Amino acid sequence: MSFVSIIATDKWISAVSDSNLLEVSEKGDMKRCLGNKPSFTRISKRQFIACTGSAALLNRIKHNMPFKFQPYVVNEALLSELEQEVKKFSTERQDVLLVIADLAEKSICRMISNRKDDDWVSIVPERGRAGTLFLAGKEIDEQKIKFIYEECNRMLGSKQRDLKNVIIVQKKLNRLAMKFDSSIGSRVFQLTIKAD
Repeated sequence: MSFVSIIATDKWISAVSDSNLLEVSEKGDMKRCLGNKPSFTRISKRQFIACTGSAALLNRIKHNMPFKFQPYVVNEALLSELEQEVKKFSTERQDVLLVIADLAEKSICRMISNRKDDDWVSIVPERGRAGTLFLAGKEIDEQKIKFIYEECNRMLGSKQRDLKNVIIVQKKLNRLAMKFDSSIGSRVFQLTIKAD
């Protein structure tokens, strides 16, 4: 399963992804897709979507939401459409997580999973503190995510608003996640969107 860390401030949102896109076969086996690609796609100058758990879903989103200069309107209709796409996947076979990161009006990251009763979770950085999201598979349970979160906070310290430091920390978090999930790749991709 891919691993993506997203760190957001009111001025920028940074994503670091490993390079292994995975898909679950009909038999329930994890299959690595050919090539090295990130688990995110930029949809506008100030927006991107990250998706782990299904390379096919990420590819559909890339096709249905191609890059455009003007931002997409993130409204209830779009969120509902994306949620329906994510919820098509059985949680028995795979965890599918999707984030839409948006700096068009204000900094906000919304995340949904394929768990039946999960709703959209919104992260809005406030009072000078960065917001964080981590997308990972079943091998990285809530306890391990909590550990990754604590390590992120420890490494960031008082430098949460220093983008170069944040990217270094995100790359270290990818290496940490690799210890918990052998399907996470060591090659990483980084994407930053910035407010004007």
